[in-house]
Amino acid sequence: MKQIPPETVERYTQVWQLRSLGMTFEEIARAVGYADSSGAKRAYDSAAKRFPVETIEQQRLIQSERLDYLLKRVMREVDQGDLSLVNEALRIEKRRADLWGLDAPRKTEVTGADGGAIEIDFVSELLARVDQIEQVSDSDGDE
Repeated sequence: MKQIPPETVERYTQVWQLRSLGMTFEEIARAVGYADSSGAKRAYDSAAKRFPVETIEQQRLIQSERLDYLLKRVMREVDQGDLSLVNEALRIEKRRADLWGLDAPRKTEVTGADGGAIEIDFVSELLARVDQIEQVSDSDGDE
């Protein structure tokens, strides 16, 4: 891939950031100075080809760093006596557990009477119903 001028890199970066904020290509064109939305779209597409995409693991690490930063700030306040932030600390920790899969899956077991197995016998029930239908059909034919 050929080198591009620093000014172009700066414009691509602006386009990329504005798009990530949810702006339309028309809005981006006006903000960055493109003639129309197609110029902003082309710049976005070019930026997408040039900017490296982070792996899932890298994104997890970035999010984990953000959570560390937030937790440090919250815990500093909790340590100084602001207990109203305890729930925020717990929410941050819950997000970290979700991010890294730290919580063990919950196992749920359904049991029958006295904790035994639940008996399900579809075949016997189906055959009994077939017999019922045959008996009704036979009795209808007797008339």
